[in-house]
Amino acid sequence: MKNRNLRAWLTLVVMCCAGIFLPAGEAEAQEVSFRRGDANEDGKMDLSDAVFVVERLFVVQEPIPCSDSADATDDGLVDVTDVIKITAYLFLGFEPPPPPFSECGLDPTEDGLGCDTFSACESGELACIDEAVAEELVGGIDFKEGLSICLPAGGTEIPVEGFDIEICPVDGAPEECGDTGEPGCPIEILGATPIADFDEGRIGFRIEGRVEDLPIVLNAIIPTTCTLTMHSAEGEDVPFNFEIVVPLEIEENKEGRREIVGIGEAVVENPDIEVTAGGGFLCGLFAVAGGSLSDLLLQPFAETVNQLLDDMRDDLIGLEICE
Repeated sequence: MKNRNLRAWLTLVVMCCAGIFLPAGEAEAQEVSFRRGDANEDGKMDLSDAVFVVERLFVVQEPIPCSDSADATDDGLVDVTDVIKITAYLFLGFEPPPPPFSECGLDPTEDGLGCDTFSACESGELACIDEAVAEELVGGIDFKEGLSICLPAGGTEIPVEGFDIEICPVDGAPEECGDTGEPGCPIEILGATPIADFDEGRIGFRIEGRVEDLPIVLNAIIPTTCTLTMHSAEGEDVPFNFEIVVPLEIEENKEGRREIVGIGEAVVENPDIEVTAGGGFLCGLFAVAGGSLSDLLLQPFAETVNQLLDDMRDDLIGLEICE
């Protein structure tokens, strides 16, 4: 593969020395979204785009449907400098072409080139994905500031040696929780930051939240009602936080590019949650079950992410990683 790319690169350099270019023409630019450098409209910029431009310059006497996309330098011409720009970015680490490059968009420069059609943007389908796009996708989960997750009243018990713990009992729960209109106890979401790391093979969220005055009942010899506050180990005034991570299986395909070939189940990682209980001596014993409660409260978040992934899975699997 490396030898083939090297031969193609040397061929392009030799051809480029001829200095041939395609004239801009007289037509006004069309209002069509495109990606600069993706001359062959396959949804990504790679060596095939440089070869495509060379063919139109030297071999095939055919117009380029979206000449703006082939104008990698954005100088109003399709010529050998565009071939050099593409290959220098791909192989030598030079700056990327001017916008629109990383996503579809209109040409910000007035010139004689145009774009009658650009199928890769018209379809709305991604040919490759980068970390910024991945963050936008997972950012579609509605974990925004002000969101509340509701624990239903009287619906959960945790068995602990010697007694049972009833979380959010009917008698102590607010009559309405969030938008549900049903009795329950809220978990307040203070913020959510998308995570996308293709080197580590994961996407997900880092979530911050707060739980204050969550009622629980310790059903021992004498039932005792306690109130819980959940916060960071750094202090009671610091929100608790954790990550919901979805592992990605990424492999190199036959073209030598990285590709998403599998998506795992969402898991909770790096929880920073501490529970403080008020209401008497017995409530202090709740520290024994604090970890079980944290697991219980975090599970709905992971389930929500998994449900969203069921809709996204087919769209993500098979996507190449934009390099």
